[in-house]
Amino acid sequence: MKINQSLLRIVFASIGSALLLVILCYSLLAQSFYFWGLDNSLAVNSVHVSNLVDQQGIEVIENKIDVIDAEIFRGYDALPEDIKNKFTVDQLKMDEHYNFKVKDNWYDFPRVIYFIHPAQTQTGLTYYIVNTFDDTFLQPEVEKIEEGLPSITMVSGVIIILFIFVGLLLLRYIARPISKLHQWAQQLTLKTLADPVPAFGFRELDDLAEKIHTNLQNIEKTLSRESQFLQHASHELRTPIAVILSNASLMDHMWHDAPPACQKPLDRINRAGLTMSHLTETLLWLTRNKDYQPTIETFNVSQLTEELVEEHQYLLGGKDVTVELALSPVIQALPKVMIRIIIANLIRNAMQHTDSGHILIKLEQESLTIVNWGELLKGEKSDGFGLGIKLVKQICTNQGWHYQQDVVNDACTVNVLFNKVNQKI
Repeated sequence: MKINQSLLRIVFASIGSALLLVILCYSLLAQSFYFWGLDNSLAVNSVHVSNLVDQQGIEVIENKIDVIDAEIFRGYDALPEDIKNKFTVDQLKMDEHYNFKVKDNWYDFPRVIYFIHPAQTQTGLTYYIVNTFDDTFLQPEVEKIEEGLPSITMVSGVIIILFIFVGLLLLRYIARPISKLHQWAQQLTLKTLADPVPAFGFRELDDLAEKIHTNLQNIEKTLSRESQFLQHASHELRTPIAVILSNASLMDHMWHDAPPACQKPLDRINRAGLTMSHLTETLLWLTRNKDYQPTIETFNVSQLTEELVEEHQYLLGGKDVTVELALSPVIQALPKVMIRIIIANLIRNAMQHTDSGHILIKLEQESLTIVNWGELLKGEKSDGFGLGIKLVKQICTNQGWHYQQDVVNDACTVNVLFNKVNQKI
């Protein structure tokens, strides 16, 4: 699972970061504790030296006191240049203790450390007790301190093992309910939507599962209402449409002497009836179960194609469009309802979306090809085919037929290969 990979990366990145932080802190603390202890010790020694000066006088005290490795400087001007560059005479207060490190870079080990203790004799003479330690003394001392502590390698190894162990436990603890949620979401169907939502052990995962379940239920209810509405509306419309078409056809046969002004409205009624008939047939098929398998019939596919071209001729009224039929005699055992919907939708879309040009309708033993060249109607899609394509693709997917659409310049080509259920007669 992707979530496991992400958690692993986070855990091991945390381990690496923590390890680097521990090593850095360990090194810094080892130095800091050593310098802190040294500073306190020297501060106490400086107080003892100051008391000794008060008792015996500064004249009898040597400048270099080897016992505590300290030097006495009589006056500010006698101090080393490093100290005078760091502190002014006013900044060095009497009986206070100061220290500072001299480094080339902030991350380097100190080249030298100064510990300074300003004091005054009873006669008012200012002197300074200074301890100076360079890196030849400090570094070996710090290394001795570190040797007395647990080694960095051991501490790091223990931390790595601990983090890996905790990380694996955490991954196992988190990944199991997430995997359970993933499997539950994958198995959700319309039948299982009525089942209660299982518990996943985490409040966030339970809330997410509830939202998924509620949203899917709402979607299912919406789709069910729309499907029922389309089914009912389509069924209810079939009867009045059939009445309109039959009566329009009857009027066309009986009213031979109809004036031209009446013939045009009658033609429009016939065309509108055919359009509504195709639309209701399409809506009914869209609302059917995808596993629905219609009856296989043996029929003349080329004759059906000619009839559908004739039915849709009204779409070319007022357009400079020529239609070329290249229909081979084809008699196949196919689901006639589906074949009619496919051919009708492809022909209707090609004629509707072409303003001027040429349309080729080619039928062979196992395939139907429709190509339209020319200018498309303004505002239409450049592929030359519209709403019927969705239904055509759905039917081809249902039946396992091959569907292909190509667009090259102004030529739009659609090919349907009936290569699964057809049987040659």
